[in-house]
Amino acid sequence: MLTIFETKALSYLLILTVLFVITSQTVNAQSINNNKTTVIKEQITVAEYFLNQAKYDTAITLCNSALVSSQKLNYKTGQAKAYDVLAEIMFKNGKMRDAEQYNLLAAPLATELKDTGLLINIKNRTGLYLLEKGKNKEAEVNFTAALSLGANKLTQLKKAEINSNLGSLHLALGEKEKALQYFFTADKFYEKINNAKGQGETYSNIASVYYLMGKIDDAIEFQKKSIVVREAADDKSGLVITNNNISQMYILKGNYDLSLKHIKQSIALADQIKNPKLQASSYTGMSVYNIRIKNFTEALVWQNKAIKLFEQIDDKIMLSRLYISAGNLANASKDSMQAITYLNKGLSLSESLYNKENIANAYEKISAFYLSHNEYERAYTNYKKFILYRDSITLKSNLSKIEEIKTQYETEKKDNEIVKLNTLQRLKQLQIEKQNAVINGNLIEAEKKQNEIELLSKEKQLQDFKIYQQNDEIEKQTLVAKNKEQQLQINIARQQIKDKQLKNETKIKNLWIGGLLAGLLLAILLALLFINRYKLKKKLEQQSALLAIRNTISQDLHDEIGSTLTSINILSNVSEKAIENEPVQAKEMLHQIAVQSKTIQQNMSDIVWSIRPENEKVENLLIRIREYAAQTLEPLNINTIVETDDRSVSHILPIEFRKELLLICKEAINNIVKHAGASNVVIAIKKDKQQMHLHISDDGVWKGNTSGTGTKSMKARAGIIGGQLEITTSDAGTSVAVNVPLP
Repeated sequence: MLTIFETKALSYLLILTVLFVITSQTVNAQSINNNKTTVIKEQITVAEYFLNQAKYDTAITLCNSALVSSQKLNYKTGQAKAYDVLAEIMFKNGKMRDAEQYNLLAAPLATELKDTGLLINIKNRTGLYLLEKGKNKEAEVNFTAALSLGANKLTQLKKAEINSNLGSLHLALGEKEKALQYFFTADKFYEKINNAKGQGETYSNIASVYYLMGKIDDAIEFQKKSIVVREAADDKSGLVITNNNISQMYILKGNYDLSLKHIKQSIALADQIKNPKLQASSYTGMSVYNIRIKNFTEALVWQNKAIKLFEQIDDKIMLSRLYISAGNLANASKDSMQAITYLNKGLSLSESLYNKENIANAYEKISAFYLSHNEYERAYTNYKKFILYRDSITLKSNLSKIEEIKTQYETEKKDNEIVKLNTLQRLKQLQIEKQNAVINGNLIEAEKKQNEIELLSKEKQLQDFKIYQQNDEIEKQTLVAKNKEQQLQINIARQQIKDKQLKNETKIKNLWIGGLLAGLLLAILLALLFINRYKLKKKLEQQSALLAIRNTISQDLHDEIGSTLTSINILSNVSEKAIENEPVQAKEMLHQIAVQSKTIQQNMSDIVWSIRPENEKVENLLIRIREYAAQTLEPLNINTIVETDDRSVSHILPIEFRKELLLICKEAINNIVKHAGASNVVIAIKKDKQQMHLHISDDGVWKGNTSGTGTKSMKARAGIIGGQLEITTSDAGTSVAVNVPLP
């Protein structure tokens, strides 16, 4: 259900659309386009609102509508912003691939428009996408680029988001001090703009660092602060995460009642907003809870639900952890095969992500698995690898350095509060101090205070002047808007006058148009007659060409099938008579029948292939040649390379061309097998202007006759399609070159 505000927002868009329809009848084309772009802007603005409210379906509908309208108008700003919002929606739902696709669509438009804000969003999301894939260095490059793009223009909110992302990156790398520093920086920016949602997320991230450092009490306190802030901001997605995290921390403290309470809240909220990534995370939390209370059956149920969702959204980081956990559960359930399968999948995925924490965990759990099955050598080998990775990670961070960062953060926070003192209050204080100095006869101090008063007064005057300028600018904009409105009314009046003049002119034109109408109708009839005759002529030409092709195919079928069937018939009769008296000869004849049957089947297959319309591109011809080469040459250990270029691959060939070129190529391959004794064969088809070149070369030594029946057949086939075939032999090998002019 939509709220009253959301319903009003959609109603507002509908009103804008209706107003556009009304005004489009009275204003010029430029005004119409302006109205359309206004509607597009409003659609995107409302879509962003629904995105922030987690109303994703409504936001997607609005963005798609804005995108279609923008494309029709070639309104690039609308297209870029619609793609940007769609990318954010996909990212929020854990659909990282879709998010990256929309990013790729938005990037060239944002670059062309030089829209710094959009470019920052794109770089930031690309960094998150790469971080999700375990490509940490590439992710850091994109985050840093986003910060550099926003020099002197980047908003506090975006700075906060990117610093938070950099904190997550360094946390994944095990660099907890850097992570904490970035998170505190992010919180500073969120606090400046009073962004409760961002603060809640940052508190949760800071808690994660303390959790990894073993400071569970500090971690719980920051999670509690996160819950308070997020509840006040009605941040349901954030509350799913925070309740899940604090539930795991209460497990470590042994407080299972509070742990169950928070994980249930997490699942309820995740199911309510139907976000698959958050649902999977909360299901994982419930699985961990059941593992701790040793209810392994229930734990496996929740874990399977989580794995299914994480596989759907392709979250490799979470899957790398869950596979390891599932392996432990399967081992506890005495399912050894499933256990080691899950553990190896978790290790492989962690290694591909180069996540040291997960790799170390995987080796530790695999070692424990083999130890429980009395395979001590494997257990020892994997435990050594666990130690190696464990020692490369700083499990115990420099707590004093972390406290120093925290102190710096708190100090800067206090400094900012001092700077925010009201200017008027400070002026009053200085007046009092000046009066006290005069009373005490300290004229130097009084003069000093007077200088400070004058300086602050000038600053206040400057602020007042800026406000005056802003008000003046608003008045100017108001006057401009009124002027435009008046100009619009004048344009409407002018248009009404023109409409009246046009009606009068139309009446006059109708008088002499009627006289021309008869002549025009006659000209149209003659034109239609000419067009019909031209179409008929073209159709006859096409039918003649088609008939010629059919006759050629019919002749090919008659020649190929007729001669082969006659041979098969003769061999059948002779073998039937010889089967009793001369079984060896009969067996040879039956073998020949089988060979000829296979040959005729292949020839018919080639003819049928050549006439199918979906095989009209050079690409399809190459596939067919590659298949035949693989069947014929690879069993003889002859290395085969089939190549073309980008210009040639999509070129369309007529039926005759593709049939004759295929048969020439097959004949050449057969000759290589029979006569060349080659080790390598290269087949290339390339288009050069209006010529198609087929080149077949080998590195063998030709042992046959280059003027034999096969060679003549190839030359004849090249001649059928107006081409020329040339065979060149040397000590380095043999090449067959066919050059065919394209129609």
